Amino acid sequence: MSEPGAGEPQPPWEPPPEPEPESGPRPNAAPGPAPNPSPWTPPPEPESEPLEPEPEVPPAPAPTWQLPPDPATRPLPDLPPVFAAPVPLPLPLPEPPAAPAFATPPESPKSPEPPPPPKHRLAAVGRRTASVLGRPWLLALVGFFLVAMGWAFASPMSTSPDEPSHMIKAAATARGEFVNSSSRHEITNGFEKTWLGYPLPAKYKTIDAMSSCFRFQLLSAACGKKFGTDNSTAIVETSAGNYNPAYYFPVGLPSLWLPGVSALYGMRLASALLNSALLAAAVGIAAGWRRPGWPILGVVACGTPMALFLSGTVNSNGMEATAAVLAWTAAMSLALDDDPKPGQVTRRAIGLAIGGALLANTRSLGIAFSASVLIALVIIAGPRKVAWLARFRAVQVMAVVLILGGVAAFLWNRYSDTLTTSNLSFPTLTPGAVAIEVFWNSGNYISQVVGNLGWLDVALPPGTSIAWYAVAGLLILCAFGVGRWREAAVVAALVVGTVAIPIIAQVLEAKRFGIGWQGRYILAWVLGLPVLAGLLMARRVGKDLPGALERRVPIAATIVLGLAGLGAFYWSMTRYMHGGFKKYGISPVLWSPPGGWIVWWVVYSAGLVVLVAAVAVRRRQDILR
Repeated sequence: MSEPGAGEPQPPWEPPPEPEPESGPRPNAAPGPAPNPSPWTPPPEPESEPLEPEPEVPPAPAPTWQLPPDPATRPLPDLPPVFAAPVPLPLPLPEPPAAPAFATPPESPKSPEPPPPPKHRLAAVGRRTASVLGRPWLLALVGFFLVAMGWAFASPMSTSPDEPSHMIKAAATARGEFVNSSSRHEITNGFEKTWLGYPLPAKYKTIDAMSSCFRFQLLSAACGKKFGTDNSTAIVETSAGNYNPAYYFPVGLPSLWLPGVSALYGMRLASALLNSALLAAAVGIAAGWRRPGWPILGVVACGTPMALFLSGTVNSNGMEATAAVLAWTAAMSLALDDDPKPGQVTRRAIGLAIGGALLANTRSLGIAFSASVLIALVIIAGPRKVAWLARFRAVQVMAVVLILGGVAAFLWNRYSDTLTTSNLSFPTLTPGAVAIEVFWNSGNYISQVVGNLGWLDVALPPGTSIAWYAVAGLLILCAFGVGRWREAAVVAALVVGTVAIPIIAQVLEAKRFGIGWQGRYILAWVLGLPVLAGLLMARRVGKDLPGALERRVPIAATIVLGLAGLGAFYWSMTRYMHGGFKKYGISPVLWSPPGGWIVWWVVYSAGLVVLVAAVAVRRRQDILR
């Protein structure tokens, strides 16, 4: 029996439909035997090699801004790097990175170190000393004060010209006594004096007797009387009553609280400090130049024995001279410096304002001397530079101060003229006779500029005068040699004025007051010569002149002047200790200053050494360094 359909034609074969892929077993499918496969299966297709999956590339992190690594906090190489988390752009500026975790922990506070050994202390002292030595104005303040203090104690009381009257005037001014209570007039040695009375302690009447016994005669100061002790109020007369109080008020302040003769020495020290400060300010301005040796020498050369002697005693001539030195130094620095810094212009303007105002308010000729300084400034600087300087606020303030100071001095002079009005006159003193007499006395006046101490009864030794004339002549000749025509004209005017001003002043005043000129009255004019000469040399040294002139000549000249001044100091002490000039050395003395003469000789010598150190500074050092 054949199978059904056997022998019948078969339909063409079709492959069965591929089953749909199932992701998993069908739900609720009953388990059972696998279906019977078809009797024919297609030949298997050759299997293709499976493709290797591409390695996944991690997304690049978003750029982040970081500060460049600090070498001090760079991570160690054996530590894994730390990546910053991606931040969406735009990025804000992050804070500076904090110190990493492996940074060195802060050190714990240490206990205070023990004091350094002595060698470190010596090094600190050396640094402080070097700092002081680099400030010429400070050296000058110390040096000038030591020299003036030597004069204050080594000179017997009331032995500078008219010092009793100046001390009485200072004591009265410090007590507010500006208006006199009485007046009288007298003629002494052909010159009129007006005596004004002020209520003061009666002991001030004894000041004149402290030196009257050895004045104008070769006697020791041992005969001088002691300062009085009577504190009752009395009218005490002074010939300086009509003088401007600008100098006398600060100088007289020590008399308010110091007892006995200490009040007189206190007034001398106050005068010494005031004048030393003015000279130190002038040195500070001179030290602002690129080559300060010559400018400082010009200021130091102004310290003639006469000027320093007056600075250490009570006399308004001392401040007139020192204020003039400050005014000349500041004014000529403004005029001659071709390339000043704004700070230098300010300091010089302040110096000129102070010096010019004080100069105008010292004596009756102070206004004329202050005006002459300004005229010299305008002539040397020229109109263009004057206009340029006028743009500075400090210069404008300076002009206002000088105008106010001049007005105050003019008003005081008008008031003082009413104090000296008298019916006395000198009709026989014709202008021609006065001019001839004063001209023939010009040599004496010039020698008094260098020094004629005491009441013009202690002439200096010849060596001192020769040394000062030599240095002054050197400076004047150098100024003529290196100055332009306008500068040389001012130098010539100063030289001629030294002789002409006394003649003019005495011709105008001789009929009222007689002939009473002294060389110290022209100090404020003459001292402009060394200042101007030193500044002119500073401008040319190093350009047209060898630099050795800046290093050697100022120091050598200062040493020469210092030795000459030391000789004058010892010469003056010898006169008062022995009553003459024939005994020297440590022979027994008849009079000795407080503390002994050796102490003040050492003090004076120390001041001279300090001044030489101030001149030896070779680099610019402004006053407010």
